[in-house]
Amino acid sequence: MTNKIKSALEIALEKVNKINKLTPEEREKIRDHEKIKSLLAQFYKGRLTSNGLWKKLKGINHSSLKDAQIMLLNSLSFKNSSHDFNLRKDGILAIETLKKEQNISLIESLLNDINLLQKEYTKIMKNMANNLKAEIEKNPQSRIKTIKQGEKIIVIHLSVEEALNENPQWKNFLTKHDEEYNQKFGKIIEKLKEEIR
Repeated sequence: MTNKIKSALEIALEKVNKINKLTPEEREKIRDHEKIKSLLAQFYKGRLTSNGLWKKLKGINHSSLKDAQIMLLNSLSFKNSSHDFNLRKDGILAIETLKKEQNISLIESLLNDINLLQKEYTKIMKNMANNLKAEIEKNPQSRIKTIKQGEKIIVIHLSVEEALNENPQWKNFLTKHDEEYNQKFGKIIEKLKEEIR
């Protein structure tokens, strides 16, 4: 127990020594980074609106504003819910308005491209799923699955949804479709990172 406490104390002292060796600018950057992480945690949990985030970040240096936007961008994924996506979009745009040189229209346009890409993805997925479900419903044989258990062969009757999930054509489509759209998403994110200055 004493060793753990001593180790923790030693670690704390090392951190203090490192902090003492930092320049005032480096200390400010670290403080800003920690402040941003804390604010974004509140923002993600819904305890802080985009307007509240804007107010809390007002007056922070340009480099830290960019870091906050990059953190928000990095928290985006292609399959975010529309609520999570819009939350991050609003946060990114709110922070952009705090900068002296703003690039709001291009950043908003690229964020809208992500939204359109998500909608296109969903539409194509639904259409393919509906087409395959119609084929499965027409062919009851495609809803039968056999499993060998020892000497016995068990026949399972699948629902249309279960048969769809077992369908090799559907699995192949999902893999290719996800890969294609994740690549498109990644390209838009890279463009956004270039435009956030």
